Amino acid sequence: MNTSEAKEKLLFYRGRIDDADPRFQEALAQARRDPELAEWLREQASCYHVIRSKLREVEPPGDLAEKIMQNRPILFRRDSKQILKLAAAIIISASITAGSMKLWQRDTHRLIQGREIVVKGEVLDLTCYVAYNASGPEHASCARDCIRSGLPVGIKGENGKVYLLTGKDAHVNAELADYAAKIVTIRGKETARAGFAQIQVEEIRKF
Repeated sequence: MNTSEAKEKLLFYRGRIDDADPRFQEALAQARRDPELAEWLREQASCYHVIRSKLREVEPPGDLAEKIMQNRPILFRRDSKQILKLAAAIIISASITAGSMKLWQRDTHRLIQGREIVVKGEVLDLTCYVAYNASGPEHASCARDCIRSGLPVGIKGENGKVYLLTGKDAHVNAELADYAAKIVTIRGKETARAGFAQIQVEEIRKF
């Protein structure tokens, strides 16, 4: 297993609770051999714990799942297990979205300004990416709609690191919606809030 393959596996690693899971053993062994991968894993684990702690603070409205299903009907067989799985996925997605929004709406004194960076990678609809690991061309239409509707937007760099994308004074969703699932280059200020990586966008390039 190489570093790139290990990262793909470790994107789903949740920390010590997964240490005994055989699905992660080879990737964790690679991280112990590769200092750069080990540092990346520490950052990923930190982001995961931040998101999890924020989700615990969020209580979605009781009728949210019903409203989402009414607005975006999904056809499926009348299978009770499938219905329960779908409802759970919707609630998790809504919680993650709310948690992400809270992260970048905190008071400015929580924001740590960083250096200017340039990141090339895929534009992500963070709600579906975090909830379902959804990305790529097959998810482009959904991602475009979600980003345009104001849900959190991010970029996954070529090294596998994911950033939340924000504007200086406003959201950047309108500028990024048409680039959903496409490769762009973002230039901006790297920032962090509560341990969550962000880029304050200054320039968007198609390649």
